[in-house]
Amino acid sequence: MPVAVTASVLATGLAACGTVEQLSAAQKVSKAFDKVGDGKSAGFKLSIDATPEQIVAFAKATGEKGAEGGGMDEKSAKAMSGLSIAVAVSADKPLKEIEAFKNAKGSAADKDLTLDKSVRISYVIADRNGTSLLEYRQVDAKGYLHVDAKGLVKLVGEDPSQVDAVSKDLPADMGAVKEVLAGKWISLDLQELADEAKKNDGKKATPSGAPTADPEAAKQLVNSLKDVLTRTVTYEDKGSKDGTEHIWMSAPARQLVDEMFKAVKPVADKFPQQFKKFPSQAPSDVPDRKVGVDLYLKDGAFSSATFDFAQLADKIEPGVNFPVKLAFDKSAPNVQAPGDAVKTTTEDLMKAVLGLAAGGPGPRPGAGLDPENGPATAVAPLTDAQLKELAKLGVPETQARAFNSLGMSFEDIKEITQQG
Repeated sequence: MPVAVTASVLATGLAACGTVEQLSAAQKVSKAFDKVGDGKSAGFKLSIDATPEQIVAFAKATGEKGAEGGGMDEKSAKAMSGLSIAVAVSADKPLKEIEAFKNAKGSAADKDLTLDKSVRISYVIADRNGTSLLEYRQVDAKGYLHVDAKGLVKLVGEDPSQVDAVSKDLPADMGAVKEVLAGKWISLDLQELADEAKKNDGKKATPSGAPTADPEAAKQLVNSLKDVLTRTVTYEDKGSKDGTEHIWMSAPARQLVDEMFKAVKPVADKFPQQFKKFPSQAPSDVPDRKVGVDLYLKDGAFSSATFDFAQLADKIEPGVNFPVKLAFDKSAPNVQAPGDAVKTTTEDLMKAVLGLAAGGPGPRPGAGLDPENGPATAVAPLTDAQLKELAKLGVPETQARAFNSLGMSFEDIKEITQQG
């Protein structure tokens, strides 16, 4: 629920600004975000609002290169324009009572939502025509995945027939990958996945207890961030049209980043999970000027926000824009399980994911699947000692051999396993 949680986190910060008798606009924004979790469903859609012409102009102004090393071409810009990721959440209770929202607002609760059958979620990545390229749903502790592989390949300017070539040459035990490439829905029992993860964790050396955040440090951090937002963020009421209120929220970019860095740095080591590898200094490439976002409120609730990425460019000519939009819909449709999904096991899913990764363009672990020549066998076969070592890391022999047949070396498999 990353988008929903982000909205809740933002609401927490804005609430601090709303307490200041600075502007009534700030209070309107605070109350608007607080309403996000009142309903039992919500939909968020993040999309590239820039037209193909705006994308080409922005790329030219910022020196961005296209796939062939030149400027952004019209075909690539057209493919990028309108791309979106939509998240829909529905539950048996108001969303603000769900643990993820509570955690975002500072609750000490830490409940794993993966197996929460009262929450249903969907993620959809779509093109400018609204065609779904990738969709994931979670219903009744089961996950469902659908990929338009040919659509994704076509989107990046490649020949969709490559998908058929890869699928044709897959070995018999890679049936799940064939199902994915054929555009079929596949399903996975998330309880089985959780149980498998726990079992594999048991095979590894028991780590020392992970440090937990000090409540006092958490309180200090929240108060520090509230103080930064209160002092740097300003609001301007731009009026209303057709019942929709328009508010401009802005802040001096470099000052905001510097002050937030100073607020987090002293306590970063007390939050090892949230701030791993925290930088030693604040980013130096943040523009030294005000940047802002257009917020739109409908009936007192958050409706949408538009941000122009051109504001962050070092030097940009007037009239060059790259807008992105985040829209909110409190009446998002209830997420349902697809009726024709092909059931897969955790091992099948792992093969499918790694198979797709190995078959993709560009650098990748091992030789992988070549779209023209099929499965490669350039890597050395796994030895008995290597199989035993991988088994200790939670990778069964049959699974390890399957990865090896995809062109992944012992080091490749070991690295991916340890990262996971």
